[in-house]
Amino acid sequence: MEAYTYSCQTETPYSTDIVFHNEAGKPVGTAKTNAEGVFSGEVPKDTKHVSVLGDEVEYDDGEYKKIRTVLDIENRTNLGKFYFNQFKSDCGCETYTLDTSELTYMETGYSLYAGYFSSVTDTVRVCTDEDIYFSVVANDSNEAKATIMALPTDTKTIKLTDADFADQGVWVDHQVSAGTEYITTAGYFEEIHAFKFYQHRQVEQLTPVFIFPTLTEHNFYRQYFDEDSYVGDVNVRMRSQARSRIKNDGSLELTELPIISAGLSADIVAFANASDLSYDFTSVDDRLTNTEIDFSFLVDDAAETRFDMNIRGYISGKVPDLSFGSVFPEPEGNATLEQLDIFLYGYAGNPTDKKSVDGLLEEIAQGKHLTKDKFSNYVYIDLDASLN
Repeated sequence: MEAYTYSCQTETPYSTDIVFHNEAGKPVGTAKTNAEGVFSGEVPKDTKHVSVLGDEVEYDDGEYKKIRTVLDIENRTNLGKFYFNQFKSDCGCETYTLDTSELTYMETGYSLYAGYFSSVTDTVRVCTDEDIYFSVVANDSNEAKATIMALPTDTKTIKLTDADFADQGVWVDHQVSAGTEYITTAGYFEEIHAFKFYQHRQVEQLTPVFIFPTLTEHNFYRQYFDEDSYVGDVNVRMRSQARSRIKNDGSLELTELPIISAGLSADIVAFANASDLSYDFTSVDDRLTNTEIDFSFLVDDAAETRFDMNIRGYISGKVPDLSFGSVFPEPEGNATLEQLDIFLYGYAGNPTDKKSVDGLLEEIAQGKHLTKDKFSNYVYIDLDASLN
């Protein structure tokens, strides 16, 4: 396994604590990731679950302890990467001026984008030294062109001309599942492990969207649903997504959007109040195979201290009574569960038994899974309950 802090779009190796648990959740050993953020070796006898503990920093809540646990690791040999977000107010971002005096597209009904949803005009904010992914899209959405430009090293001005935009956009098929509210498209760039050339459309205004297959061979189409629900006075935000791979000619085989049943928001609130943290989401959608459960606890209301837990497991199982010995003693005072998030996901078309699912997770841990067709048809349901 590997541990990293993540801030300012940069991952940094993190030397931090590991706790090995038995089936009941009791600690049976501890370790640390090394200076390169890596732990590699045998686990203690009777290990059933593994936790990695580190510090996170948020803009609103400051620093707190984050516990990331993987349940039932009997089929696993590589647990992959664990990230601990650490907010920084100053990431060293710089503003570059855009010189579009020779970009006539801006004068003839086109909008300019710098890789993301919002258009740009006079300036662009850059927080890394990577390339910028520019596109121009006709306001009637009948044409799009793109280019990838390196940041200039001797000036804070980026000059754009018509000749730069040599890569022609390809129209993407319009297909929408029942319940979809909006769709996006984006290209995945393996060398930087990032999506660029985002486009967004509401379902009621499905004007053409584009990919740029001469610039990226991995392009994806996503459908989304997003709605708030109330269970008594508890607000539950419900979201779902389905992803499909787009072929170079713009065609795709649609992955149907998961449907969130009417009673699912009540189920998450019931789970928050249950003494036995068993769960079984197998009936929600037979393509969903994995669960991530996030707990956010407030320990001292006056001091506003907190800790968070992220539990990863199969689509059905039980959260044991985890303890961490001297690595993280039981917090003093009453711990109040303020936020609960249950995230269900899977990859349509693959086997759904636990051993096969663990095999897919092993492939993901090795990296580059988004380049493989078996991981294209990603689906999820996300339920986030505000309990305070």
